[in-house]
Amino acid sequence: MSDRHEGYLRQEIELHKRLARVYTEKRYKPEFSRIFQSHWNRRMIRVGGLDAGALVLDYGCGTGVLYGDLVGQGYRVVGLDLSFEMLAADNRDVAVMRVCADGTRIPTADGVFDAVFCRGSVHHLPDIRSAFEEIRRVLKPGGLLVFSEPSNDSIVNRIARKWMYLASDEFEEEDEGFLRGEIEPMLGELGFDIEYSRGFGFLAYTLAGFPDKLNILGHLPGANFLTRAMIVADNVLERLPLIHRLALHWQVRARKVPVG
Repeated sequence: MSDRHEGYLRQEIELHKRLARVYTEKRYKPEFSRIFQSHWNRRMIRVGGLDAGALVLDYGCGTGVLYGDLVGQGYRVVGLDLSFEMLAADNRDVAVMRVCADGTRIPTADGVFDAVFCRGSVHHLPDIRSAFEEIRRVLKPGGLLVFSEPSNDSIVNRIARKWMYLASDEFEEEDEGFLRGEIEPMLGELGFDIEYSRGFGFLAYTLAGFPDKLNILGHLPGANFLTRAMIVADNVLERLPLIHRLALHWQVRARKVPVG
């Protein structure tokens, strides 16, 4: 393990000791945020298109915002996160095995999972290629990688993220969003076939997804109605041929190509 990676592990563990409470008490507590988080989860599940009974790894699961909906879909779920505090902060009564481990060293055998879901987790790692290599290792032949990660294809998103890095100590400059022109060839080199690639998230993502950072809706009447209205508007924008590339997140379904 390199000194850089060891430093990353220590830094992230300490950071998420604080963030666990922020997420449970601020980010995911308002009802309008839960409405959006549920929409985000359902979209990822739809992108995956898996049958009930699939064995799924929720990679970087945090406090479990995604895996409740994965279980509700009939999947068998393992939640993986580097932070014990994040895993311990979850109080959902769902049948999920929780594993505290480094995402570049997943403690399972090869070819175990039908799918790996990553919701805003991979871009935090210092070596994204190693993360995708490890994800491919634990997937069955023909298994799916389904991710929703910040997109730097949008200049607006790049500027906003740079501002967040300066304004908050909860972000690192290395936590850059993805550029499709870089990630798509990487996935191809690693043995993935991209089956779905689409932008996700405009208004609702910005105003309802992160009330711990931007809590405008929390001070407005009808926040739940406004959130649902913004989701409808985003659904339209995400379907437009060029506009979707300006979205704040990028969602992908990539299949592990069987060898031979």
